[in-house]
Amino acid sequence: MIETMKGYSIHGQRVNVSGSESDILEPLFTFLRYFEDSLPGEAADLHIQFSPVASRGAIPLSLPSLEWRIESHTGNTFGEDLMSAWQCDIYACDGMLTVDLRENGMLLVNYREGTGQGFLVNPHTLHPDILVSYFHFVLSELLKRQGLYTIHATSLEKEGRGVLIPGYSGRGKTTACISLLRSGYRCISDDHPLLRMTHGALEVLSFPEKVDVTENSVKFFPEFNGKFAQSKLYHGLIKRYFYVEDFYPGRIAKSCEPRLLIFPQVVDQVTSHVELVPKRQAFEEILPHGLLVYEKSIARKEFQALSTLIQTVQTYRLYFGRDVLDLHRVIDPLMC
Repeated sequence: MIETMKGYSIHGQRVNVSGSESDILEPLFTFLRYFEDSLPGEAADLHIQFSPVASRGAIPLSLPSLEWRIESHTGNTFGEDLMSAWQCDIYACDGMLTVDLRENGMLLVNYREGTGQGFLVNPHTLHPDILVSYFHFVLSELLKRQGLYTIHATSLEKEGRGVLIPGYSGRGKTTACISLLRSGYRCISDDHPLLRMTHGALEVLSFPEKVDVTENSVKFFPEFNGKFAQSKLYHGLIKRYFYVEDFYPGRIAKSCEPRLLIFPQVVDQVTSHVELVPKRQAFEEILPHGLLVYEKSIARKEFQALSTLIQTVQTYRLYFGRDVLDLHRVIDPLMC
């Protein structure tokens, strides 16, 4: 098979992605299309290769012994990220992370060499969203070693100032994102912005991707009605999705200074309102959305980044009412 490689630049980190199976590569290239501005080559900081295999027996990896197993996923864990639906065992040994995806294959992350590998059994049978979730896991682990930490949240920017909205499915996170987008905010990421510490200061960096949306959320926004709009609302594994530029041209930002951390909660009330969340409580609530780390040295640095985030932003609980289109009236004064 002929191997295909593409190069990407993710906030200063050059990443080469390669493979020989179009069923695998096409979803990955689509996922990274906003970062495709560098040429592939040996000078890359990180290299990820995903390959098809005919069976588990054809995977050129062996699992570490059970004493190195640190985590198991049964497919019933809490949260909306697709990783919660994985059935897998995770091993950490000698600077490497091995993920046994059971009947679907295996992943290998080599922190020291900056490389990742995926060996997938019959990848054409896997939904593209699942393939992307495998790839994103490997990429996120490698980026952490480079000081770029993924946090599970929506992030938006306005006049250089940023708001982060973490939350599990059903809390109104994406609905809040769309409401602010149409009110002049720009999207940093709907689900996976990056945090980076630079000289003791924290910045939020973009990771543009598709925006997953429920049928319930679609009903709130008039721009999603009509034949053209329906053609730009695609069907994913669990929800429908769209791309920001199709409905809100020019509303993608590259970075921002975090100012506001909002924990949303949908309530059956006419108007939305906020209340302050104590810093200690905010820190406890943000940890599950960011601190999933398998190496101690990385864990310390990410813990510091999350601590800095809590110390430098205002923290609120948003009680998200039925005034969905007017959310900016609640958020704008807090951003100032």
